[in-house]
Amino acid sequence: MYSMTELRSLASKKAFVEFLIVLTILSLFYLSYYNDNFHYLMGITTCDKHQDQKKEQTETYTFVRSWGSKGTGESQFNVPHSLAIDLFGNVYITDTGNDRVEKFSSNGTFLEKWGSKGSGDGQFNQLHDITVDPNGIFVYTVELTNHRVQKFDSNGTFITQWGFNDTGGAGADRRPHQLAVDSDGYVYLTDRGGSEVLKFTNNGKFIEKWGTHGSGDKQFVRPHGIAFDSKDYMYVTDMGNSRVQKFDRNGTFISTWGSYGTGNGQFSDSIPGIATDSKGFVYVIDRLESRIQKFDAMGTLITMWGSKGSSLGELNKPEDIAVNNKTGEVFITDTQNSRVQVFG
Repeated sequence: MYSMTELRSLASKKAFVEFLIVLTILSLFYLSYYNDNFHYLMGITTCDKHQDQKKEQTETYTFVRSWGSKGTGESQFNVPHSLAIDLFGNVYITDTGNDRVEKFSSNGTFLEKWGSKGSGDGQFNQLHDITVDPNGIFVYTVELTNHRVQKFDSNGTFITQWGFNDTGGAGADRRPHQLAVDSDGYVYLTDRGGSEVLKFTNNGKFIEKWGTHGSGDKQFVRPHGIAFDSKDYMYVTDMGNSRVQKFDRNGTFISTWGSYGTGNGQFSDSIPGIATDSKGFVYVIDRLESRIQKFDAMGTLITMWGSKGSSLGELNKPEDIAVNNKTGEVFITDTQNSRVQVFG
């Protein structure tokens, strides 16, 4: 038998144990509640964070500045067709209707001009495209009527020229439309007449050609725009097939993207201009849709912008595009509006 004192002691211990049990249960309950709400709150925070990151990755290009008007004076144009930007940010414009090249700073300040109508050295007839070598030393132009490439220094001093009679056909049968230079200084031209890409040394010696007429890989219908990225991959706008084709600089086919239409990632059959930036993104001008589409190097659409009109930020049959890698700004020849527009 327990004494009264022992019974009181046992009762006290029992109550204490029961208290501990209840306290433990309550603690576990509150911990569970807190944990569930903690993860719920964290889930919202994580979701919001991901949404913010997604918003940050969405790109929007807006109008920055513009220059030019129709005329024959400095900073005026008559059908500004193509443009190129050198290593230092200088902008070269083919003022096709005035048979000349105009050079500007990246903010549109006029620097110099050269050219006149004719077939002599430094003259032009239906001047079409222009490009600058990666080192910013040499400027190359191509003319449709004179069927030739001309090479200048960056101030417009004539160096040399060459035609296309040694490329497997009569020079008059060739219709080179745009040209680009790789990191080793080789010059490449898209030829609409032969549905080919032509490759030359920087002094005009013919090296090789590739491409045939058709819609398969490494085939073209009216090839036009051409650009190299920093890894020397080549991108060509295959206008008649409403697509872009990607090659290495030896002409090995890599990939293609695009189809005819007005949807995302689609093109009309007039996509004359193409450019790349230092990050490997590819920009394509759609002349008939008056818009620009930006892709990654595999052809995934990143963003697009542009609409038809004559107000600032609007385009009317744009022809060519280039990127200033120092600023990331995109320069466009807004041909029918006789101006250059810049977006950032």
